[in-house]
Parts: sequence; structure tokens; C-alpha cells
Amino acid sequence: MARTPQPLDPAREEDLLIASARHFANAGYAGTSLNAVIAEAGWGKSSFYHYFANKRRLHDHVVRVLIARLLDGVEVPAVEELPGARFWAAMAELVDALGRAAERHPETRYLGEMFHGSPGTDDGSLQDLRGQVEQWLRGAVIHGRDVGVVRDDLPEELLIELTLGVLRTLDRWAVRHGSHSPGGPGAGRSVQLVRDLIERR
Repeated sequence: MARTPQPLDPAREEDLLIASARHFANAGYAGTSLNAVIAEAGWGKSSFYHYFANKRRLHDHVVRVLIARLLDGVEVPAVEELPGARFWAAMAELVDALGRAAERHPETRYLGEMFHGSPGTDDGSLQDLRGQVEQWLRGAVIHGRDVGVVRDDLPEELLIELTLGVLRTLDRWAVRHGSHSPGGPGAGRSVQLVRDLIERR
């Protein structure tokens, strides 16, 4: 009968998390050496394999933990339930909340770097996250048109592409310059840039 592994010591787990996140952010999944991560974290190979079957399990764990920290205290609105009068305020509140979470958990910058790295066929958990973010934003634009706060004089798909393109650029810039997320300094301006493009006049 297989034994259940003992809970990880939080300090040792954090050492592994940070070392792994740094390597995955800098080199991508395929380019990361598991041996280098284990050595940098101060773990032994036997200890590592006691908790993680392989690099894929470690990568997925790192992504899940960093997502949870970025969403710490953040309430993502159900866009299909937002009335028009609350739509833009809710978007600004979400971006501000993400910024505050990123300030509390600066290690989430690694998630941003991983998210904006070159997509690979082997970064499944990141692909899932990218898909979820895009789906949410698509739903927001479509719902915004339905409730009359997003312009309807341009094709829906063009509005979605504009929104995704601007937000990707802003987020990538913020991560590169240490803001860690679309939140932080200038968060309100980020939402205003999108609003200037797609708001119904």
C-alpha cells in the first residue's frame, strides 16, 4: 500500500516554488532543467520525487499556486450578470484588486512572465490559463455590447481583438517594468485606454 507523503515544510516548499518559477519564467517549460531547479532550491532528488512525479507536475503546481496568490482577495465578476451601469466600474475594480494582490505577492511576476512567454505545446496549464482569460474577456465584450456600453459600429470580433491586444500589451509592459500585473501604478489608465477604444458613445 502506497504511503501518503508527509506535508511539505512551508519554507522548503517556498524555496522550490520560487526557484521553479524563476526558471520557468526565464527559460520556458522545455528549456528548464529540473536538475538545476532542484539544486537551486536546496533539495535532494529523492526528496523531490517523493512529492512530484516529474517536471510537468512541478510546473502545474507552480502555476496553480501563483494563480491562487494573484487571485488572493480578488472577486472576478460574472460578466453576464453585470448591469450596464456597473460594467466599467467593475472592470476598474477588478484591475485594481489584481494590482493589490500582486503587491502582496510579488513572486506572481513570474506567472506574468510565464504567461507572456512564447506558447509551447508542453505548457498545458499555462495554455489553459490563457484560454480562460481570453474566454472571460470575450464574454465581457459581448455582454458589454448586449447592455449597450460597448460600441456596436464595429464588428464584434474586431472589438474582441482590440481588447485582447491592448490588454496583452499593457500587461506585458507592466510585468517587464515591475508592476507585475495590469494593476499597480496606472491601473485606472489601463482600463481607460480600453474604454476609449471600445466604449459606446
